[in-house]
Amino acid sequence: MRRVSILWLFLVSGWASLSCAPSQAAERETLPSAVVPIHYDLALVPDAKALTFRGRVTITVIAKSPVKDISLNAVDLTFDLVTIDGSSKVTTTADRKLGRETLRLGQPLTVGRHVIAIAYHGKIGRSTLGFFAMDYVGPNGPRRTLATNFEPAAARQLLPCWDEPGLKASFTITVDAPKDRMAISNMPIAQTVPVSATVQRIRFAQTPRMSTYLLFLGIGDFERVHKTVDGVDVGVVVKRGDAGRAGYALDQAARLLHYYNAYFGTPFPLPKLDLVAAPGKISGGSMENWGAIFYSQEHLLFDPKTSTEDDRQLVFLVVAHEMSHQWFGDLVTMAWWDNLWLNEGFARWMQTYAADDLHPEWKTGLRALSVFEAGKQADAIPSTHPIVQQILTADQAGQAFDNITYDKGAAVITMINAYVGRDAFRDGVRRYMHAHTFGNTVDSDLWSAMQEAAGKPILDIERDATRQEGVPLIKVVSEPAATTLSEGRFAADPSTIAKVAPQSWLLPVAVQNLDQARPQIKLLRQPTRFEIAAPVLVNAGQTTYARVLYPQAAIDALAKRMAALSPADQFGLLNDSLALGLAGYAPAGNVLALAKAVPADADPIVWQRVISVLRDLDGYFAPGAGRTAYRQFALKLLNPVASRLGFAAAATDDGNIQILRASLEEVRGEFGDPAVLAWAKRIRSGHGGSAADKRTALNVVASQADTATFDALLAEARADKDPLAKQHIFEALAEVQDPALAGRMVEIAFGDEPPAGSGPYLLGSLAHHHPDLTWDRALAHLKDPKLALENNMRWYIAVYIASRSALPARIEAVKAYEQSVPAPARRPFSGAIASIRQNQRIREKAIPEITKWFAADRKALP
Repeated sequence: MRRVSILWLFLVSGWASLSCAPSQAAERETLPSAVVPIHYDLALVPDAKALTFRGRVTITVIAKSPVKDISLNAVDLTFDLVTIDGSSKVTTTADRKLGRETLRLGQPLTVGRHVIAIAYHGKIGRSTLGFFAMDYVGPNGPRRTLATNFEPAAARQLLPCWDEPGLKASFTITVDAPKDRMAISNMPIAQTVPVSATVQRIRFAQTPRMSTYLLFLGIGDFERVHKTVDGVDVGVVVKRGDAGRAGYALDQAARLLHYYNAYFGTPFPLPKLDLVAAPGKISGGSMENWGAIFYSQEHLLFDPKTSTEDDRQLVFLVVAHEMSHQWFGDLVTMAWWDNLWLNEGFARWMQTYAADDLHPEWKTGLRALSVFEAGKQADAIPSTHPIVQQILTADQAGQAFDNITYDKGAAVITMINAYVGRDAFRDGVRRYMHAHTFGNTVDSDLWSAMQEAAGKPILDIERDATRQEGVPLIKVVSEPAATTLSEGRFAADPSTIAKVAPQSWLLPVAVQNLDQARPQIKLLRQPTRFEIAAPVLVNAGQTTYARVLYPQAAIDALAKRMAALSPADQFGLLNDSLALGLAGYAPAGNVLALAKAVPADADPIVWQRVISVLRDLDGYFAPGAGRTAYRQFALKLLNPVASRLGFAAAATDDGNIQILRASLEEVRGEFGDPAVLAWAKRIRSGHGGSAADKRTALNVVASQADTATFDALLAEARADKDPLAKQHIFEALAEVQDPALAGRMVEIAFGDEPPAGSGPYLLGSLAHHHPDLTWDRALAHLKDPKLALENNMRWYIAVYIASRSALPARIEAVKAYEQSVPAPARRPFSGAIASIRQNQRIREKAIPEITKWFAADRKALP
């Protein structure tokens, strides 16, 4: 059962939602700058069966000063022979902690150009980071795909290199591959020559200057569909047999390439662009390799017969996100990982912007308020950090791919775009692109261009939003004929910021009298008076990155006018009232009062937010009579919209109504509605139903499964040879509510039955219903050094599972696990501990308030 919050949390960015802020006194672990690369010529000979490879890389470098030692990055690579300018008088020393090899020269290297040649060998892994294998069963039997996924610092697992984003160089890749397999890299194939009866040597054209983390190589039993767009060969590469599921992504990629060429004012600079589907899930979700984007399968494949509307929109958003990186990240790249948000915050914003332009019927900008909410939630706990944060190590770079970087970053860009205006914002982006093509930048490069284009104080707004942590809290004071706003800081637990110095932000804020057509917009930093009488709406349009705290009388007035508000403002009020109520700033019952005021014919996306609010609250109830009563209340609250939509789709339904219907059926099934449970069983028995009905029925039945049903679904997953269909079944089983069956699923998630790379993602769903059980079962696996899972993912899983708990004893267990983590990477665990305490407090204080509210309100719900 895929919750909306999980969908948006894990979209593209993977799972990292917490990060660390290291000491300002420390230094970056970067390579010495005296020698830099300008070109790599890499030749690889993989052995897919043995999971090993041999490599030879010839690196052309420039020495800027005389040196006797050359350091470069290499991890788990064994050097067989090293020469410099043809001389083999070179010794090597490995530093495993830093992921480096140092080449010690017999004679000092002179200033100028030199050539380093390294013959080496290494292993092909099972984790989906680095150079790895993914197995599946295809139409012609077992198959193995080899692929790379390098961001942020895993290129060093494939070749010795200067593995830093600011050290761009060109690449020429040659690989020996079976003749019955296809090889894909960043550039088109330049030459193919036979090596033997079964092996061919493929050389790809030379790339432009690019960062190492964007390099890609994939070898598999692929097929490719393609078309030419604006002179570029655009292709979708899928495993054999999946060509019928590639057409939608290809069509959308074609539209997006043309759209982005125009938006950025700079044509896509490579001769081809491939979108490659993995036969499973990869670390991070999908990866923007230049000219060869690599996608988890559900982010690219769309089957018109079996896929849902939710699938359709997801594929577009991820394709749009990764394609925007071809300019923002690949063509122009941040100089170092502390400005990662230049890549990810922008791409998360751009996926929404492009969707609103190309598919306005989806109202993706409204749905993206869930994205911004994920950023605010991560920004309200002690493990938060500024958007522009100090990154020192490769581990910390891996942790930087989080909700602050992606979702808060996107929210800040949305705020600036709304304040500047579409045309001026686009002009600023174009100036930035033209000035820094093929180069590296820091964030002020972008915002200086934006300020020049807009003539507004963008640098001040951006600096406040990105250099300090925390969610601004706009406090509203109402007077008879005016409204005064002041600023504070919001925290999920206010006690965690009790000793923090007062903060302020320069914020563009829209304030509107609900009886007037247009709001007033002012820049807020100091207390600001608006000559606007009640009833008043603050942050009209919900584009400002802030929460709004109203006096109770104002909330009561807004609840009475809820039906007349725009969908964005309905959405925003629900978000803020939930967060403020759970944190103790306002009565917890306010969110239910506002939810009850949402009319049955409100925008489907607003109703989806109501559903996610109800689910979120449900998660705080302990099993028992209190939760049962709450679920009965929630079902009554949902009855009017459920009755309006019914089970059967209508010919007039738009895509968002289809998604809402599925969400309604899932939550009603989860809350035990007998009509939905009976409907789901009928659909699963083969009695009709659309593709969406069948997926929803699977999710409902799996959630409520007993042992016999669980075993039957597990057998179905094992028998299905399609990795994506198999993944859907395992994802449904990961929502099972029975604790004993959830325990079985934890073990399955760590096994080899789920599609390649998908197991870790199942643990997130299990932790929603069973955090303590999942922790107890998962911990031994996460400590196992043989587990094919990179460290950052291990740590994130531990933090994520623990953060769902409300068990006091869990805090000591988290602290104990934290000691096994390198000190600079421990900060996320403070967020988990704070979340556990917050969950305890919510159960003790907010949930009784919620219970009291809906118990007193029964008369209003027939």
